[in-house]
Amino acid sequence: MDVVKAVETYIVKMVSVPSAMKVLLLDSHTTPIVSLASTQSILLSHQVYLTDRIDNNNRERMAHMKCICFLHNSEDSLGAVEAELKDPKYGEYYLYFSNILTKTTIERLADADEYEAVREVQEYFADYAPLLPSLFSLNYTPSPTTPLYGPSPSTWDAKALDRHIQGLIAVMLSLKKKPLIRYEKMSAMARKLAVELHNRIQNEAQLFDFRLTQVPPLLLILDRRNDPVTPMLSQWTYQAMVHELLGIRNGRVDMSRVPDIRPELSEITLTTSTDPFFQAHHLATFGDLGTALKSYVQSYQARSLAQQPSSINSITDMKRFVEEYPEFRKLGGNVSKHVALVGELSRLVDRDRLLELGEVEQGLATRAGADLKSVQAFIADDGTQATNIASLISLALQNGVRQEDARLVYAILNIAGADHRQDDLYSTESLLALGRSALKGLKGVQNVYMQHTPHLSETLENLFKGKLKESSHAFLESAGPNAGLQRPQDVIIFMIGGTTYEEARTVALFNQEPTSGSTGGARLLLGGTCVHNSASFLEMIDLAAGSFPAAIYEPPPESGSSAPALNVNVGGTMEDVKVRTRTGAFLTLVSVAIILSFTLMEFVDYRRVDIDTSVVVDRSRGERLTVHLNVTFPRVPCYLLSLDLIDITGELQRDITHSVVKTRLTAAGTAVPGSQIGDLRNDIDKLNEQRASGYCGSCYGGEPPEGGCCNSCDAVREAYVRRGWSFGNPNTIDQCVEEHWSDQIQEQSSEGCNVAGLVRVNKVVGNIHITPGHSFRAAQSQIYDFVPYLKNDGNRHDFSHTIHHMYFTADDEADASKAQVSKEMRERLGIYQNPLDEHMARTSKAQYMFHYFLKIVSTQFRTLDGEMVNSHQYSVTHFERDLTTGQAGNTNEGLQIHHGTAGMPGVFFSYEISPILVAHRETRQSFAHFLTSTCAIVGGVLTVGSILDSALFATQRSLKKSAATNGHISGKLM
Repeated sequence: MDVVKAVETYIVKMVSVPSAMKVLLLDSHTTPIVSLASTQSILLSHQVYLTDRIDNNNRERMAHMKCICFLHNSEDSLGAVEAELKDPKYGEYYLYFSNILTKTTIERLADADEYEAVREVQEYFADYAPLLPSLFSLNYTPSPTTPLYGPSPSTWDAKALDRHIQGLIAVMLSLKKKPLIRYEKMSAMARKLAVELHNRIQNEAQLFDFRLTQVPPLLLILDRRNDPVTPMLSQWTYQAMVHELLGIRNGRVDMSRVPDIRPELSEITLTTSTDPFFQAHHLATFGDLGTALKSYVQSYQARSLAQQPSSINSITDMKRFVEEYPEFRKLGGNVSKHVALVGELSRLVDRDRLLELGEVEQGLATRAGADLKSVQAFIADDGTQATNIASLISLALQNGVRQEDARLVYAILNIAGADHRQDDLYSTESLLALGRSALKGLKGVQNVYMQHTPHLSETLENLFKGKLKESSHAFLESAGPNAGLQRPQDVIIFMIGGTTYEEARTVALFNQEPTSGSTGGARLLLGGTCVHNSASFLEMIDLAAGSFPAAIYEPPPESGSSAPALNVNVGGTMEDVKVRTRTGAFLTLVSVAIILSFTLMEFVDYRRVDIDTSVVVDRSRGERLTVHLNVTFPRVPCYLLSLDLIDITGELQRDITHSVVKTRLTAAGTAVPGSQIGDLRNDIDKLNEQRASGYCGSCYGGEPPEGGCCNSCDAVREAYVRRGWSFGNPNTIDQCVEEHWSDQIQEQSSEGCNVAGLVRVNKVVGNIHITPGHSFRAAQSQIYDFVPYLKNDGNRHDFSHTIHHMYFTADDEADASKAQVSKEMRERLGIYQNPLDEHMARTSKAQYMFHYFLKIVSTQFRTLDGEMVNSHQYSVTHFERDLTTGQAGNTNEGLQIHHGTAGMPGVFFSYEISPILVAHRETRQSFAHFLTSTCAIVGGVLTVGSILDSALFATQRSLKKSAATNGHISGKLM
């Protein structure tokens, strides 16, 4: 949301057509808008050779020129256009207006165009001043002729309200945003503006027919009265200091009053779009600015040496000088400008003791140590004591402060005091807020002059954390039950009564946060009625107070209660307290025992670590899983087994051997010594060494490898697989005969095999196949070579198996310490055992399929010390199928069924990823909870004990009186 680029785009569109020499006519409203978003060079590049004001009646007649008019929809501008069209000075007119035109306005323009000189009328919504990419102003500076407030601080002036509606409508249309609207609930002006904007958007529904977004944009309307402190503080960043001490008016600074200023620097341009140094350092503090300016001057000096005549010694040097001289002159002018500007700022800081003043201001604004005595010491050094605001004002009057300025203190308190604000600026509402303020003071600050942060910063933080309550910032219309919790990606903040460059800096810093930051990559745009410094803000308050009742200058009502204190003295000590009884002693001992017992139980509960389980949506992306498996097949030899993997992304891993170990097993189930192999290579390497160099074996019709030779039986076998052939008779292959392949196969035909290892898979839906024979791709299908498995070699082959273990781990568990944490948490939760651990499946048929369906659930463990471990657990169901019956079959209940696929022998694991994340977090009761519970135990037991003691004491005393009355007292009662 770059308003400078938005307005610049409009201007380029305006001046691009027609392609001829043009004149650009502006009015008093659009002139600063064009000057902020464009430059003279851009206009010249589009053949705009003359720029003038439409209210200038001394313009020459140039019929050969085309005229572009960019005007505000005001009565003055419309009247000037009508006068121009009735007596045209140019050949053609292209009219562009900065806001929505009414039908009546268009009819007026048509009636005035008697010579039919108008070729085009359009609406270009640039009805605001783009000061920075993330800051705009309506340039509505309150004055006696253009007031902001009505008869009270909570009402609008009608013309001011209309101007604000037009400006904000233009901002939204230029950025193509149709936002939800929130406003400060305590501000009647904010609500009024929100309602009128909503009605205007509804009336112009066609203009606001933009593409919907998942989270709609947000327009947040705030009131300057809710934070009157920020515009009154001294500023200590470059742009804010210039505006505070000299004033920035539409990107221009008047320096004519600076002592000994050069004529060409009497008025300078200061915008980020045209000044690279200002763009880089407009947010820099005064201290950092000095260092940056020094480096800037040194860079200029270095370039100055390169431009000296002594450095021009060749034609190449001359050419370089001519090419670089314009840029060098521009750099020199920019350096002179900033040196003069920073020098004047330094002079004013010293003259007005702004460093001392700034420290006092920051201390008062942040409760960081400054108090009434600090202000008194700054105003006068004569030892006069000021004890309250009234005496402080008197002290200020005695030291040269004007009475008109002094009375603004009460005006501000009555307009924007605590009773008129909905938020707390000084952390005085709660003990918790005071504690946070004290903690901040203990931490210290990096810059004593930058302690204060605008209240806008806290508002935006609450917005992005979902803590901005509707009770304080209401939605104009119902936005859904969870609208306040959504994090908007585009936020337009508008400050009624004017914003400041300090708040603009806050917004710029939020925009610079990364996507993973608190804003989540949101784009923020700040705007205001105008941009204030302390002088303009106080002038606005003074002007507004003049139209309010005279009571605005009187001291506000005291905030403290004036009710008399209650007399709680009942006249003496209770008799019950001073009487000692055995019952009371017994109850005291019992109470102490109960308190100690309950406190001990509470302490044990406080020290106990619990595990809190929650279920959330799994937001992880791009992760991979590690599958750990150990499966034994007692009646399938290792050379027949192939482990393949395929997932939904199309990733295919065939015959995985690099991380999986196959161990040959005897018929008794014991491992064959030295048999941990990935294939049947054996002594092939030795045989290759014996062969003559240059040997190139035939591939027997198979698809040869890159070298074109199949020097081993295994190479021939792979060539057959690539060709899509079955490797059925190795005795016809010379390489296989030399390697005794058939003998080795026969030797292993009665063995079993253990497959163990790990496989890396994508965190998507996939399948793991353990099947007989090698697999290959043909015609977009996965083909398996079952010939060796189904061949009748006199041995019984089937896929009976035992799954010793199978589980999934995340990358975190590759770390030994995190793996140990995961193991301990699983054991405590009772989920350490995996569903398929030591699972046995048996069959006597060779053509038999086992299919396991796994649902993988992401699991997260968090310990008390903040360590986080990601892991996985799974649930499983399984299916078995006899393939000898073909695609037909029967259920256990005798129901006939039909299978959609023929199936294949083997063990298949199909896994899916659950969208749910199960989070297990270690928790412990807080010390505050333990302390509160202990206090409650002590207070509760003592209260109950005192009630029982009082009841027993009263009963004893009643019995004494009753016995004395009846004359039956025979001894002393307890």
